Amino acid sequence: MQSPGAKAGSNRRKKILVIDDEQVILDLLRRVLSREGYHVTATRRGEEALGLVSTESFDLAIADVGARRLDGRGLMRMIVEASPHTAVVVMTGYPADEVSRFAREHAQGYLEKPFTLEDLLTAVRSALDGRVTYQGEAKAVSSPCSRRGCRDE
Repeated sequence: MQSPGAKAGSNRRKKILVIDDEQVILDLLRRVLSREGYHVTATRRGEEALGLVSTESFDLAIADVGARRLDGRGLMRMIVEASPHTAVVVMTGYPADEVSRFAREHAQGYLEKPFTLEDLLTAVRSALDGRVTYQGEAKAVSSPCSRRGCRDE
């Protein structure tokens, strides 16, 4: 049986980029997602994340849009622009209406910290399958965002 990180019909592991200003979160997500079979690259720096998406292909980017040392929302917009094939899951420890609205308009998933590992894995799998999910929701929800169709309009 294939691991969830492998694409159906191939042996290629799905590549995930994780961006957060907290090292403990990066380490946890790297460990959990790697154990699930994903190839994980993690960074604390937005500039590095942009460089990575311009030189490598990622299936999914997970970023803290409320990070104190990053402009998370601007970064996610630039990632989508630089790599339109990359699905996006946003996470935040500072939930606010504008962050939730941003996630629903620009991402395939949304997680509020603290979140459970089950919520994380559900959001990752759903985003990689082209479905939209938000923390605590068991099923896909409608959104103007599809895996490849998020755009500012």
